[in-house]
Amino acid sequence: MKSRVEEIRSQIQRMNSRSIFFADDFGMDDRQAVRVILSRLAKDNTIVRLGAGIYMKPRYSNLIHSIEYPSVGDIAQAVAQKEKARIVPSGAYAVHRLGLSTQIPTRAIFLTDGSPRKMTLEDGREIIFKRTAAKNLAYKNTTIGIIVSALKEIGAKGIDAETRNLLARLLESVPYDKAREDILIAPEWIQKELIGILRKGSS
Repeated sequence: MKSRVEEIRSQIQRMNSRSIFFADDFGMDDRQAVRVILSRLAKDNTIVRLGAGIYMKPRYSNLIHSIEYPSVGDIAQAVAQKEKARIVPSGAYAVHRLGLSTQIPTRAIFLTDGSPRKMTLEDGREIIFKRTAAKNLAYKNTTIGIIVSALKEIGAKGIDAETRNLLARLLESVPYDKAREDILIAPEWIQKELIGILRKGSS
């Protein structure tokens, strides 16, 4: 009969490299014992601790000569999938995700229909989940959802020609009908801005 350590180690060995997992994923009642085992595995570099109760099976990159760490977006998506919740980037993080800012925020905010919470990662970065109305998560296309969040952060007066050119390039990857359907969910001033960009691109 396998020990708990062997069972957990075996499950981790079957995971793909860079898989993100949680302390309560192992189907064991004694969660404290699981955390102790995971702590030991982290110390011997079998796994990497990303934050409280969240871990990753590491993959070493010969290119950067280091472990490849997941982005905050990857970690947030793993949390959302576990909760069966929807998320969309918000605030300065949404602006950065679109490439409208080179500044990487230390606090990544996501709107969600799951549990509100704040996670502090091992490297000091924070992931914040804010509960929001369903309409803010109703976008079927991920790109449109991020664009709307970013524009809310920038504001109407912050949109310049460079921003419009970037948005035009992003919208090229979204079928017109689907883009228009999602855009009509957005605030009116964003609707006008994006529809104007779409019309200019299709003319």
